[in-house]
Amino acid sequence: MSTTPTEFQADAGARRALEVQLYTLVGRPVAEIRITRVKWPEGKRWVALALAPNRREIPMREGGLHHQAAVILRHAFPSANWAVAQDYDVATGTLRQHVTPVPASLRRGRR
Repeated sequence: MSTTPTEFQADAGARRALEVQLYTLVGRPVAEIRITRVKWPEGKRWVALALAPNRREIPMREGGLHHQAAVILRHAFPSANWAVAQDYDVATGTLRQHVTPVPASLRRGRR
C-alpha cells in the first residue's frame, strides 16, 4: 500500500500561475485538466484532457501540447504519483488522483 498522498493543494500564487500557464497553453480558460501516462506502440506518452468552464472538452492538437501540460503540472506537484492519472481543478488548485467509480452493477452490494 502506497503512503503517497492522493491529493495536493497549490497555494494562491501557484494556483494563479498555473491558471495563466494553462490558459496560455490551450488558448482559452481551463476549468480542469487530466494528465494520464499511456503506452503506445511507439512508447510511453502523456495525454491531457482539458475541460472548459462549461465542462466541454478543449481540443488539444498534437505538437507537444499534451507533453507541455504534463510538464507544467509535474513541475508544480513533483510529489504526486504520476504513474496514475491526475486531475487538476484550476479553480481550487487541487490535484488529485483520478478515480473511476465502479458501476453499481459491479459492486455487489458495496458502495
